[in-house]
Amino acid sequence: MKTNTKTIKLTHKERISLITDAVLTSLFILIINFLVFFATEVYYSTHPDWRNALIRFGNSLIAGNHIELWSWSNGFIVMIAALDMFVLYIRLFMHYKRIQEQHIIRDLHYIADGNFDYTIPYKLLGDDQKIVDSINILVNNVIHSMSEELNTERSKDELISNVSHDIRTPLTSIIGYLGLIENKQFTSEEELYKFIHVAYSKANQMKSLADDLFEYTKITDKDFNKLETHKIEMKAMLDQIAAEFDLEMDEMGMQIHSKTNFDNLIIDASPNDLARAINNLITNALKYGIGGKNIYIEGFRVNEKELEIKVSNDGEKIPEESLNHVFDRFYRVETSRNKSTGGTGLGLAIVYEVVNIHGGYCSVASSDELTTFTLHLPIKHGEKLEPSRHEEENQEVIEDAK
Repeated sequence: MKTNTKTIKLTHKERISLITDAVLTSLFILIINFLVFFATEVYYSTHPDWRNALIRFGNSLIAGNHIELWSWSNGFIVMIAALDMFVLYIRLFMHYKRIQEQHIIRDLHYIADGNFDYTIPYKLLGDDQKIVDSINILVNNVIHSMSEELNTERSKDELISNVSHDIRTPLTSIIGYLGLIENKQFTSEEELYKFIHVAYSKANQMKSLADDLFEYTKITDKDFNKLETHKIEMKAMLDQIAAEFDLEMDEMGMQIHSKTNFDNLIIDASPNDLARAINNLITNALKYGIGGKNIYIEGFRVNEKELEIKVSNDGEKIPEESLNHVFDRFYRVETSRNKSTGGTGLGLAIVYEVVNIHGGYCSVASSDELTTFTLHLPIKHGEKLEPSRHEEENQEVIEDAK
C-alpha cells in the first residue's frame, strides 16, 4: 500500500488556538521580562561596587579610537531577547506537537473503525515520523495477514466446492448404474457388463481425484526450508521417466524424445516430488495434446544456478486466454472440458506447488507448432530463482489467478 506523505493541515480552530497560545505566552514573557529588568535595575542601583566592576569590564571591550563595542546593558538585553524567542518557540512547538498527536489519534480511530485500507499520510519530524511509519507498517502487515486469511478461506471454499462437484458427478453415475443393476433393469448380459464397466470407470475416476487431492494437500503442506532433498543425477532421471512412458506412447501411436545439454548434472531436490511433477506434465501432454505425435523432454543447464526442464508436445494449441490459468486447481482448458480425458484438474497445480517448494517457478508457452511447459529449478536447494522481467510479469498474472 503506497502512502502519499503530506504535512498536517491545521483547521481554523487549531490555528486560532495556536495564535492564542502565542499571544498569551508573549504576554507572560513580557511580564517576566519586566520583573527581571526591574529587579536587575534595583540591584544595579543599590550595589555600586558590582556596578563599577561591570562598567570597567564593558569599557575594556573596545577597538581603536576608544570606540565602545559592547556594553553589559546591551548584552543583557540581547540575551533576554534570545531567551524569550527560545521559550516562545518551545511553547508553540509543543502545542503544534499536541495538535499532530490529536490528528494521529483521530486517524487511528478511523482505521480502528474498519478502514484498513487507510494509512496515516503525515510527514513529521524526528521520532514522531518513526511512530507514524511503525503504525503504517503494522496496518499494512495486518491488512496483508487479513488478505492472506481471506484468500485461504476463499481457497478452501473453492476447493470444497470443486471437490464436491467432481465427486458428485461420477458418484451419481455409479449410483445410477448400480441401481439399474440392482433393479435388474438390463435386457442382456452384454448390457449388464456395460453398466458394470461404466460404474467401474467412474469409481476409478473418483479414486484418481482422491489420490491427486491427497498429493496436492501433501505438497502444499511442505515447507521450502524443511524440504528433504537428495542428490539427483538429472540426465538419468529424465531418461528413466521417458522410458517409463514407452508403452503408453506405443498404444497411442506417439513417440517420446529425451535430450539434455549436459551429461552429468547433480542437483539438490526431492526425487519423488520432482518425478511426480515431470510425470504430471507428460501425462497432461498425453491427455490434452490432441492430434500430437511427439512429446519432448529436454533438460538445459542455463547457468551455475539454474536448470530448465521442458516438456513439449506438438498437439492442439492452448488458447491464449487459458495460459495464465493452466496451473489453477481444477482448471481445465475449455476445449477439453467435455472430453473423456479423466483428468482431475489438479495435475498442473501439483506441478506448480512442487516447483514452488523447490525455490523455482513455472512458465508455459503455446503455439500452433508446440506447447511447452518449463520448470525453472535451482541447482542447489536453498536458493530461489527470480524470473526475468517478461517472465516475472507472466508469473505475477499466474499467481494472481491462483
